[in-house]
Amino acid sequence: MEQTISAAEWQVMRVLWAQPGATSQEIIQALQEGFDWQATTIKTLLGRLRKKDYLRMVKETSKYHYYPLISEEAHLQEQVELLLATICSTKQGQLVENLLDTGIFSKKTLEKLAIKIRQLQESAPEHVVCQCLAGQCTCGHHHTLRKSTSDVVDLI
Repeated sequence: MEQTISAAEWQVMRVLWAQPGATSQEIIQALQEGFDWQATTIKTLLGRLRKKDYLRMVKETSKYHYYPLISEEAHLQEQVELLLATICSTKQGQLVENLLDTGIFSKKTLEKLAIKIRQLQESAPEHVVCQCLAGQCTCGHHHTLRKSTSDVVDLI
């Protein structure tokens, strides 16, 4: 999927990942328990997700049922890749630290993460090289010298 989805659309998809084949009424009921959204708002979100090819609608008997066209895991992977593509490669470790500080993890999950980190340490480089264009980040790997307001000389 190339198109991103909004936070509200994400909530609709979460219902569909948990309840594939749900009807619009089931989706509305699930979302109205946690959000102060009108049924028309939720139906609009369903329509947007159909246009973006995130779900399909199938008429079964007299009701329409909605099915996700992308798995939750695939969508999460796309979101991670998108996020990593928008930050300096030297700050990806900081991002992971922030996730660890912010998230809630079980002991089992943390042990899996510790094992993964030990595995990655075996082949990790000593230093991560910035891949940003000069002027895009604050990592300190790019230094610019301004000769005038129109001249910028890159010193790498």
